[in-house]
Amino acid sequence: MNKYQLMFPASLILMAAGFFLGVYGFFAKNWFFCIGVGIFVAGLLLLGTWITKAYTYICKDCYMRIDVGVAQGLRALPAGNGCRRIYCPKCRHKTACKSRRISLRRYVF
Repeated sequence: MNKYQLMFPASLILMAAGFFLGVYGFFAKNWFFCIGVGIFVAGLLLLGTWITKAYTYICKDCYMRIDVGVAQGLRALPAGNGCRRIYCPKCRHKTACKSRRISLRRYVF
């Protein structure tokens, strides 16, 4: 296994741990709340990085391949059937773009 195959489960574990630490810190009124929020945000960033490495999107109107960034990968709304509404730089509007899974084996050195 390479590091890109471990990113998704690690991001879920970080987000769950951050959530529970944050809730505990909120009710106990101590500094665990800040640590929990920080761990949760780190899990979100790791998930966004995994999305940018694992998926590419193809515009249905102009068939342009779009590689999204971390913020756009996390904020893209689902449009059904494996599609997301992503801004296409060629069409210059948000379209339903079909997601394609990139083989993560190309990152093995």
